Amino acid sequence: MSHASVPPRVPEPDVATHLTPFSPADLTDGGTFPGADLTGADLTDAVLDEVQIESSALDRVRASGGSWEHTALVDCRLTGADLANLRAPGLSVVRCSLREVRLTGGQLPRARLRAVLLEGAAARLSSWQEATWQHVVLRGCDLREADLTRAAWQDVLLEECDLTGAQLSGLRCERVRLAGCRLGGIGGVESLRGASLAEADAFEALPAMARALGIRVESSRHAS
Repeated sequence: MSHASVPPRVPEPDVATHLTPFSPADLTDGGTFPGADLTGADLTDAVLDEVQIESSALDRVRASGGSWEHTALVDCRLTGADLANLRAPGLSVVRCSLREVRLTGGQLPRARLRAVLLEGAAARLSSWQEATWQHVVLRGCDLREADLTRAAWQDVLLEECDLTGAQLSGLRCERVRLAGCRLGGIGGVESLRGASLAEADAFEALPAMARALGIRVESSRHAS
């Protein structure tokens, strides 16, 4: 397998030194919000439209069940944020860090991630259909049963991530590396063509690869 050139790290977001408190209600009217302190803000079920948040802190923000349309996050930090079941089609995330966030059941079709760190994210059953990831690092993320159909990955590194049962059909890979990942039961394994897998990862993916090729793998106990 080829040794993909993958960035070992991504830059930390350039969060403003002096932040301005904003209330969740301020965001619902749309606009651009630089240097916003949204730490612990309650955006549960909030509807955002035409909002861009820049150089801001969204640590522990609660946005479960929210709807974000035409929303962009640039140079933002989201440590411990709850984004479970968030609906954010076309979400743009640039130079952001998301550590220990909840994205379970999140709907992020056509999302665009560039220079992003996802660390310890709980993103089971999340949907990233037709999303574009560029220069993205994922560490210790739970992507079980995630839908990544027709996504595009470029310069992406996944370390110690769980993709059990994830759907990868139509995924396009360019300079992608997986190391220490769980790949049992993934769908569309052939879409990892061009990716670089650590040896243990490749062995774990072998059953799915065999099924994709129509090969029946028998236990040595039953081999004649």
